[in-house]
Amino acid sequence: MTTTLSESLDVFFENKSTPIARDLKLNLGKLLEQSSLSNQEALLVLLATATSVDHRELAILAKSHLKELDLTAAQIQEAEESAAIMGMLNTYYRFRHMIQNDEDYRSAGLRMTALAKPELGKESFEMLSFAVSILNGCESCIRSHEKSLREEGISAEKIHDLARIASVVKGLKALQMA
Repeated sequence: MTTTLSESLDVFFENKSTPIARDLKLNLGKLLEQSSLSNQEALLVLLATATSVDHRELAILAKSHLKELDLTAAQIQEAEESAAIMGMLNTYYRFRHMIQNDEDYRSAGLRMTALAKPELGKESFEMLSFAVSILNGCESCIRSHEKSLREEGISAEKIHDLARIASVVKGLKALQMA
């Protein structure tokens, strides 16, 4: 029998009954099931952001539901690994932004050919990149990915929902540590 996302969230939050945990559960449920994002988009972002903050339980939950959709194993793996390449790039570009010296550091010199033809397609990968960049706090990357998403025709509402999922995942990581 297939477990619904709501049932999975109930199990995930089973031993978490504080007012803060309830708020986070309601926020996550709403974003995954009733936002402007498709079910697939929301779960991909959940996987990428949970991986980014090292929330294994949440990543496992996302992967289990993604496996039920028409995604290949390579696409699911790419969503998970997007946290790694964006972690590298966000760290580097945050350095560049803080230094404010473009003359000495013109080329990143970091291999990133995986970004040329993502398994998930450019639009989906941009969504993941944006959400992970929010978690990593890279202002220049956030601005760049938001601009790319707008140019792809992604609505402000959808971009806002991506930011909200990243925010809730960050909160859930902190809750896990409490």
